[in-house]
Amino acid sequence: MKKILDAIMTLLLLFFVSFAFAQKEQDNSFVLESGINLSLPVHIEMYRSHRLGIGVNLRIAEKITPTTEFGLRAEYDYRFTKKNHPEVPPESTVKERALYRNFSLFALKPNIQVNLKSNWFLGAESGVGYAISDEDPKIGLGFVNEFNGPTRYGSCSGLYLGKYIPKYKMNISLNLTNFIAHGHAENTLGLKFNYCFYK
Repeated sequence: MKKILDAIMTLLLLFFVSFAFAQKEQDNSFVLESGINLSLPVHIEMYRSHRLGIGVNLRIAEKITPTTEFGLRAEYDYRFTKKNHPEVPPESTVKERALYRNFSLFALKPNIQVNLKSNWFLGAESGVGYAISDEDPKIGLGFVNEFNGPTRYGSCSGLYLGKYIPKYKMNISLNLTNFIAHGHAENTLGLKFNYCFYK
């Protein structure tokens, strides 16, 4: 299943990149940026078991007004468990073992971004997410008690504030994001460092 998802995400990214190059030849209203994500969980449940998340993202957008962009972000994050977790007995359940294993999170989020003065920008995004636990792909984020069972699919949303640095063609943004399922959200706070191919 993971191989299928990886193939689908790769195809989507290739499609978006080729679409971006085609659009750029026609006008200057297209935005393409890509970079890395660094984040930490800030909700108590995930904070007990996991720490740093590292990932990549690709955002394509169209300028609908001189200051507003409407776009789509594809994102992948890999979150690492705490190193000092206790030994997990062999007779533990899958859910108990998954609490101390790394996991992946894929997200596809339409977004809107408003470009402010002095190269600052503010944005909001919301879409779908898919979680895969290293312990068992079927459990996803099922180790979180409030999710009440295997939780692979959920909604992913975020708010971000950042600054564009023209000299380096780079966006640096502070992002508050979440994964919501069964009425419960797990939140993360992090930074994105994106290179702007077209701006």
